[in-house]
Amino acid sequence: MNAQPLGALSQTAPASVSYALLTRAFWLVAGLVGWAVVGAAAWLNPDARGFGTHQQLGLPPCMFEAYAHVPCPGCGLTTSFAHMAHGHILQAFGAHLMGPFLFLLTLGVAVASPWAVRRALPLSAVLAHRATTAALSTTLAAGLVTLAIRMGRHFL
Repeated sequence: MNAQPLGALSQTAPASVSYALLTRAFWLVAGLVGWAVVGAAAWLNPDARGFGTHQQLGLPPCMFEAYAHVPCPGCGLTTSFAHMAHGHILQAFGAHLMGPFLFLLTLGVAVASPWAVRRALPLSAVLAHRATTAALSTTLAAGLVTLAIRMGRHFL
């Protein structure tokens, strides 16, 4: 039998229920966004230049390069995602080294979100997992390598 007085249960229950509800809402939104991104990537045709695919969505060309005369750190990510969605893995890496890793993370969230919603999986538990740390570290490293290569091409 539960030793807590009824008043204590009524005070703690709403907080845990609202936390679980917020957690489920987070995973629901993350899953829907993930599927939308993967779906959009599948719908797009990768630009042969390795960048500029985002313009098919009605977005303007990247202004960062126009002003800074250096490709922006994100140039090529949409093209990389489109290549991954079409199964062109090598071309995806050619467009942006971080793209394939980020695409797989996005797809992973989209696929796992129904399970995470059902279990009200705390985001802190996911972020504390070694596999998450490894995946995020690899993704970040690939992005930094891409940036270093682009900066090196421009300044060296």
